[in-house]
Amino acid sequence: MQGEYRMSRSLARIMAIITIIAVACSLIYIGLSRGDVSRDSNGFHYARELKIAISTDITTIDINYATSVADFEVLGKVYESLFRIGYNPVEKKLVYIPQLVEKYIPINETFWFFVLKDGIKFHNGKELTAWDVEASIRRSIEISPIGRMLLRDAEGMPIIDDIIVYNSSSFALRLRKPFAPLIEHLAHLSVAVMPKDIAERYMDKKIESLDDVIGTGPYRLIEYVRGQYVKLQRFDDYWGKKPLLEMVIYRIVPDVNSRITALKTREVDISVGIPPEMALQLKREGFKVYNETGVRFVIAAINTLKIPDVRIRRAMNYAVDRRAIVENILNGFAVIAKSVASPIFPNVVYLEPYSYDPEEAERLITEAGGINRTLTLLVSTRSPKDIELAQTLKYYLSEVGISVEIQSIEHTAFLKKVFQDHDFDLAIYGPSPSSLYYALTYWRTKAALNAPLYSNPEVDRLLDIVVEEKDEEVRQSIYRRIQEIIWSECPAIWLYFENIIIVTRSSVEGLRILPFQILILDDVYVKN
Repeated sequence: MQGEYRMSRSLARIMAIITIIAVACSLIYIGLSRGDVSRDSNGFHYARELKIAISTDITTIDINYATSVADFEVLGKVYESLFRIGYNPVEKKLVYIPQLVEKYIPINETFWFFVLKDGIKFHNGKELTAWDVEASIRRSIEISPIGRMLLRDAEGMPIIDDIIVYNSSSFALRLRKPFAPLIEHLAHLSVAVMPKDIAERYMDKKIESLDDVIGTGPYRLIEYVRGQYVKLQRFDDYWGKKPLLEMVIYRIVPDVNSRITALKTREVDISVGIPPEMALQLKREGFKVYNETGVRFVIAAINTLKIPDVRIRRAMNYAVDRRAIVENILNGFAVIAKSVASPIFPNVVYLEPYSYDPEEAERLITEAGGINRTLTLLVSTRSPKDIELAQTLKYYLSEVGISVEIQSIEHTAFLKKVFQDHDFDLAIYGPSPSSLYYALTYWRTKAALNAPLYSNPEVDRLLDIVVEEKDEEVRQSIYRRIQEIIWSECPAIWLYFENIIIVTRSSVEGLRILPFQILILDDVYVKN
């Protein structure tokens, strides 16, 4: 069963990254059907079925239209990309690993050769070919809100000039110009691979039929009841390591108290997105608590057209006690911002943090001539923590003479007001990019997600040349300079990187988590 989901392309692009969505959509729980177990060769019993609850429904069954954490959590078990995003726990950095690709060779700066792995099958039984890859990439470039941002340049031109298929297992990408983060962008699920006939049939429209949701992933999408649940079944012909779980069921359960009750009564085994104070209490009661660094960067964007004086914007940064916010609102489950992107990305540099210095804030405000009006601080009603943060920011800014009025509005209206109308002075939200370059492009002059309307020609120029630079050391120095400029010009009050909080019963083993609040279920089992 499936429903319709309609959204303007521009608003879909907005929802792709604004992960205030992420907090609401990632409240996940996993439960065990007690009578449904399997036994391995050693006589060990484990669950065959896993129940996962999300607080809001998925927005689509079409991977190319996926924008929210819930979308990628569910559809990421069904579809796969040429590469995948992994996490190195030792270096605490993201890595980009071949997935459907056996090998790849950059022949030169604009010509990349790829060979696919043998024996990969789609859920319909057909083998993966290079022609499927070609059609899938073209569809992503054409219609995917995120794919269009990943695989097009600042002028909206595709970075891929041509896709050359040599045979069923090999192909090449000819680029219009050098593009260093190509592999990082091909790892995004918005560039996932589907059968050629489906990609071509839906080249200008959205997939709405479950029969056409066909990927190469470890699970098949077999049932969807809007507002109630999504059901996945293990794909037994999966080319990779087969998961222990035979069935994964995502249920929509909005109330956090209901999820915690289910955890305590053994109706569920895992809950994701538990508020910090509740997680600490559950830890005291004997539950496992995972506390992992995430990519969601919580900021209070500053409209640079309405507040053009950089001294005022810097004053706002000095006015805020981030350490107190992290300790008192988040119970320590966050990392104070020292960069313009999450520290888990390669080439992120740590910069001099804005210390809590009300006297310096007052000096800068006086030097700039003060602010003679009340500022509007927008916040979505979707996240209680963001609302609490807004109240705290209002207090800190008032202490240095800045009057603030908080407006809490429904999430869709919030997105429109912030990213389309730019009708705000300050706005709290949390970008959640998949690479450093992607994170930095938010601040490009004409970027769709540049809510503060920040503009710096030097930043735009450096963003253009960093992707064409072949020398790694030079590229690192360019990345550093971009970050330094944006950090110093304060198009936002830089706050913190939100941690991912997952609580499980002691019987749950094998769970891994990506920093995007995505559960890796490959090795998950529940002991009986």
